[in-house]
Amino acid sequence: MTNLQSFQLSLEEIEGLIRRCELMPSIFRRQQEELITSIVSLSSELLDEHRSLFLEEQDLNEVLEEHHWTESDLELHIARLAALQIFSEAKWGPSLEETFLASQGNHDQVIYSILRVEDTCLARELWIRLEEGEATFAEVASTFGEGPEALRKGLIGPMEMCNVSPPSLQALLRTLQQGEIHPPLKVTDGKKDWNLLIRLESIKPARFDKNMRKALLGSLLDDFLSDRVNRLMNGETLEEIDYDEDQ
Repeated sequence: MTNLQSFQLSLEEIEGLIRRCELMPSIFRRQQEELITSIVSLSSELLDEHRSLFLEEQDLNEVLEEHHWTESDLELHIARLAALQIFSEAKWGPSLEETFLASQGNHDQVIYSILRVEDTCLARELWIRLEEGEATFAEVASTFGEGPEALRKGLIGPMEMCNVSPPSLQALLRTLQQGEIHPPLKVTDGKKDWNLLIRLESIKPARFDKNMRKALLGSLLDDFLSDRVNRLMNGETLEEIDYDEDQ
């Protein structure tokens, strides 16, 4: 295990290194996570379960050596993982299905193809060729595409609809039928004017299942912690974390 005392760093040096390595957000986030850990009650059975999942078949001493941890560090790490799950479930779990339904399909999985060219006439010609079945989208995208997606033969996804950018493209994709190609669309990225051809491959509606529940809770926790970290970085004093084990 690394002996930090051997480095003989002053507090000023440590603060400077943290600042220059831009570690403060990570440190504040971990501090907030450990604060949550301190207010969540955990049973010994749950901790044993999480310890087994974390260690798997690894030797305890090897794990401690690998991470440069003490046993107390390991126990806090394990407790933190368990506590964050319980905290998230207690805080957002009861209304999670309503949150999912209110997302209006943002978590639907979409796959689409895109082709961009600068030449307006070329875009029109390629659209006609595609509509008449003279070529496949993959062929024209890899041959004529001028954007980075050409390396993937124009194919994008699968990805959550909410991650499609810009938002106007999300709306456009929802107007298309599977396999339908939108006529050339003129857009600008601030540097160039582009003509886009877009084809919807598929939209798979999201389901409120176990995996979705886990993803939503993780996203809500991340937003909660990110907000508190940003406020700490701005020098704000935070309110106490609202947590009731019986809620």
